Amino acid sequence: MFLHLTHVYVQTYSAKMQHEFDWNDLKFFLALHRHKRMTTAGHALGIDQTTVARRVKSLEKAIGAQLFTQKQGGYTATIAGERILPMALEVERNTTRARETVGGEAGRLSGVVRVGAPDGLAVHFVAPVLARFQEEHPDVTVELLVRSRTFRLSQQEAHLTFSLNLPTSGRLLARRMTEYHLALYASRGYLKAHGTPMQLSDLSAHKLVGYVDELLPTDALRYTDELGIRGGMDYGSNSILAQREAVREGAGIGVLPAYVIHDDPDFVPVLSTKHLLKRTLWILSHQSTEDLARVRLISEYIQHATRTARTRFLLS
Repeated sequence: MFLHLTHVYVQTYSAKMQHEFDWNDLKFFLALHRHKRMTTAGHALGIDQTTVARRVKSLEKAIGAQLFTQKQGGYTATIAGERILPMALEVERNTTRARETVGGEAGRLSGVVRVGAPDGLAVHFVAPVLARFQEEHPDVTVELLVRSRTFRLSQQEAHLTFSLNLPTSGRLLARRMTEYHLALYASRGYLKAHGTPMQLSDLSAHKLVGYVDELLPTDALRYTDELGIRGGMDYGSNSILAQREAVREGAGIGVLPAYVIHDDPDFVPVLSTKHLLKRTLWILSHQSTEDLARVRLISEYIQHATRTARTRFLLS
């Protein structure tokens, strides 16, 4: 009787172990969810894509459900994948807190901080600021993600991002970064060939460079009504850096933020003293990462850098 019960116990325990999984596999699940492709996820983790595929498959086998479907744009989480995502994120956060607590006791910060920013702000301000931060904190890995669309902070696509709008929903925190000016600019060659507008109504006779209306990242950049501009752009792009280069090459007159110009002699202000636009930039974070020291420190570092570089954002 005793031998029989022991045999049953061993079989039951073995079956149970088949359904348990390695918690480390969640790291590979999150990487694929964030990066959408095996190769990119592997690069982010410093491993090859076959290892990512193997570990995700191991997790799926242990859970007993498919977690991703492969589509043209990459891997997308299934319903089962979306269900375990919050739990995987919580495991990641708790692991990070534990590491940071020990690291904090040792007096050094470590770990990854992802900062999401639109292209113009990323290239002309955020990238050099983060480079200086990392020089002072070499154990912190910085990842700068550049795109115009919003980031899902609740899923930690980024720890910090920038917005022209205050959040109206979700557990998001906003810190005021700075106000900044936008102004009309043209190249010297364009003005020599087409003349200089003296008032807003003159813009109707000029070619205009700006955003593709249906691809505007935010309504805060829908400035055509403020300037009395009717009709679409002659040269449109969803990238402010592309707009900047188009203006430089003489494609037309464009509304550009001060921080992408910053005393560049190739750009001539047009009507700027009379028709400056002003917007406010906010640094956004999620409540779930608010207690991570490295995230707070980078946020404060960016705010301090902004205050000391005020002239990059506001025209005198």
